[in-house]
Amino acid sequence: AAFAVADACFRPGGTNSPKPSEVPSHTVHYGHVRHGDTVVDEVLLSVFRRPRSFTGEDTVEIGCHGGSLVTRQVLHAVLCAGARHAEPGEFTRRAFLNGRLDLTQAEAVADLIHARTELAATAANAQLAGHLARQIDRLRDDLMGVLTHVEAHLDFPDEDIRPETNRQLLDRLDHAEAFCARLLRTAHEGRLLRSGARAALVGLPNAGKSSLLNLLLGHDRAIVSPVAGTTRDTIEEAADIGGYPVVFVDTAGLRHANDAIEAEGIRRSGEAARLADLLIEVVDLSAPPPTTLPFELDSIPPNRRLKVGNKCDLPRDPGWDKDAETPRLRISCQTGEGIPELREAVRQQLLSGDESVESADI
Repeated sequence: AAFAVADACFRPGGTNSPKPSEVPSHTVHYGHVRHGDTVVDEVLLSVFRRPRSFTGEDTVEIGCHGGSLVTRQVLHAVLCAGARHAEPGEFTRRAFLNGRLDLTQAEAVADLIHARTELAATAANAQLAGHLARQIDRLRDDLMGVLTHVEAHLDFPDEDIRPETNRQLLDRLDHAEAFCARLLRTAHEGRLLRSGARAALVGLPNAGKSSLLNLLLGHDRAIVSPVAGTTRDTIEEAADIGGYPVVFVDTAGLRHANDAIEAEGIRRSGEAARLADLLIEVVDLSAPPPTTLPFELDSIPPNRRLKVGNKCDLPRDPGWDKDAETPRLRISCQTGEGIPELREAVRQQLLSGDESVESADI
């Protein structure tokens, strides 16, 4: 009933202008939204007749002035004219039920709305445009071709149907299986783009965790101080790492606590480390290597850990020359050296060798 609602609350600007229900599709009209005898706002009204609309149904869009008060007043006038609030995702659901979108495109709408990085938005737009659906359709057509040929040859042996060799059929099936495997390998990247990842910064006090957090974020989020134990609680903030949304968690320095508050902070550090997708262990290259790893790191698999040596601008402690655990990634939070390389290493570690979404093609 979009046109009935529009006729009830919209008044065209011209004296002889037609009502919304009488105008052609895909046209824009100037006028006013009214609530009773009160003019609510000066608006532009767009008309889309079925089936050439997003949902495939008759649709009217009202462009009003910005501002929360004006928008609420226009919405109130529309609701009083007979409309109702849409349920979450209802427009997309109607578009799917009316054949305007397939399921992959419907999912892409939600991904696009919630995208937190440009890469996530680009991937969602590609899926919304039907990239994934076309790949799946092509795979289905290829498999149906194999099935059709085999069944025709079996059902009509006397007809002049050229049988493909066993090797040719297996090659086509192998090609389809390889495509499915490539597509599955992109699932982890899709999850990262959609949901993001968590990376915990852990290490001894004064290793530079808070300074590194501020550098990765591009602004001062955590308090930096030469006093050991400044960070007493976990601090979380999201950053764009190569197009992937990553929540970095700054944690309290791992040491024997001096009081109950610091002990709780260290306990939370261990919890953040266990829940993180990636553990970034920050060590101070200007200080002697720790004799043992902090106990919280023992249970973290090596493929989820990244060791980073900070303060490479200072003279390195001789102990690191003999230590087998000397980190290959070396940075300076003071000068910014090595930070671009660290961001790329974080991206690569989170992807874990998975293929890019764009590479899955048949």
